[in-house]
Amino acid sequence: MININIFLTQSLIYDDLQLKDKNVLVVDVLRATTTIAVALNNGAKEVIPAESTPKAAKIKRGSANALLCGERNGVKVVGFDLGNSPLEFDPALIKNKTLIFSTTNGTNAIVKSRLAKNCVLASFINLKTIIDFIIGLNQDFTIVCSGKNNNFCLEDFVCAGVIIKELLSCKPAEVEYALSDVEYAALELAEKYVYENGKVSEDKIFEMMKKTEHGKFLMTLGFEKDLAKCSEYNSLLKLPIYSKEVIKLKEQIELEHNQRQQMKKINLSSEKGN
Repeated sequence: MININIFLTQSLIYDDLQLKDKNVLVVDVLRATTTIAVALNNGAKEVIPAESTPKAAKIKRGSANALLCGERNGVKVVGFDLGNSPLEFDPALIKNKTLIFSTTNGTNAIVKSRLAKNCVLASFINLKTIIDFIIGLNQDFTIVCSGKNNNFCLEDFVCAGVIIKELLSCKPAEVEYALSDVEYAALELAEKYVYENGKVSEDKIFEMMKKTEHGKFLMTLGFEKDLAKCSEYNSLLKLPIYSKEVIKLKEQIELEHNQRQQMKKINLSSEKGN
């Protein structure tokens, strides 16, 4: 039996040890986990999450080829290079750069997962890769909904529900998942707000986001196009992984690992030759 656990908001994680050695999915669809996936896909070298703007600025002082990115209350932080809109992260601006990222909600949830066994960033745009990741793990996992200002956020909870529903629809016959009332509630809301005739509807996701407290707030700031981008379903089949205080795409981590292994072989061969 595989256990699924949802935290309704990152504020319920009082101590990083709560997530120690767990498999964690961090969800902040409006907008951090969506934006970070887009940025890495568009050529950013890596993303370093910071829980505060002073911490981000401190990290930046030791990183020559880095950009400060993020927001407070939805708006780009004064003095930062970029905000938290997925539409800002143009390849021409960010290619091969380190992005130091600090947001009101999402990066706090990510940093709290620093002791996790595995931590991946989930959103509607990369949901298929999340499902593949969970199936490959075949272990208990925890979904951390970032929330908004330490409160419950409908869009994150609904995304968690879609993850569970899609997982149940394609799970191997021999696998069973244990759900509590919270997970069943997420399934019900996902059915209500996302599915039409048994299939995910991007239009319904978009309409749901426009009704949410955070979605309405972002629209007052002129970010309605962000809501549309964050509503895209499986548009970006990438898996951002947070490990050793840095976020990179799964394929980049694997490439770097293979390069290190190759260098070890070369060095061993050279030592034997001497």
